[in-house]
Amino acid sequence: MYGVVLWSDDSEKKAVFWCEDHGDLAYFSGSDASMASTLDAGDLVEFDVVWQSKLRTAVNPRIVLEKLDVDLPDKLLQQKGRADRDAQSAQIVPFPVRPLPPLLPERVDQAETA
Repeated sequence: MYGVVLWSDDSEKKAVFWCEDHGDLAYFSGSDASMASTLDAGDLVEFDVVWQSKLRTAVNPRIVLEKLDVDLPDKLLQQKGRADRDAQSAQIVPFPVRPLPPLLPERVDQAETA
């Protein structure tokens, strides 16, 4: 799977990836031996996915391209802010309730035999 690093902590060897399928985020937590280089926000990475208790875990991350989109975390936060504002400013328009037409005599007979 490919993804872009949204957040990383080099001292704790942890990172969060936004995945190419736009599904759940992938979480990486490794050891010194599991990472040859530092992951930074915006790096394009390739990794293996392992599901652990409904959590998408990234294993064996490899940097494909450094600094592909360093502004991606901020862009996503801005989009979330826009979506929140749009949801708050939405106007709900009620539809008028119209009574159903009465059943015609032949429909009543059909309904009783069915």
